[in-house]
Amino acid sequence: MVTEREIPAGSRSAGGGQQKLGSNPMNQSVEARLGNLRRAARCGAKTRAGSPCQCPAIRGRRRCRLYGGLSPGAPRGSKNGNFKNGNWTAEAVAERRWLRSLVQSFAKNGTIE
Repeated sequence: MVTEREIPAGSRSAGGGQQKLGSNPMNQSVEARLGNLRRAARCGAKTRAGSPCQCPAIRGRRRCRLYGGLSPGAPRGSKNGNFKNGNWTAEAVAERRWLRSLVQSFAKNGTIE
């Protein structure tokens, strides 16, 4: 069983006081770690062989690291950089999509002459 231990006096921070380390997950027994891995949600993506993937899903996601769980994609907004104009912002794309659907609905009703 893992217990909390104190940091030795020589390695304390400049602020003083004693810090306590929590239980270290790497100090778990092999059986406990394998049990946690067995209980993890599975990816389930279709493999090239046609069977579902049995890799554990990445924490907080539905897929494993091989099938798209590692990265959620490029950052949104100005964090992605290199913005020269606003033609491809999420708002501009949504506005064009709305306008296109509006034009299509008018075309169906025959009000455009």
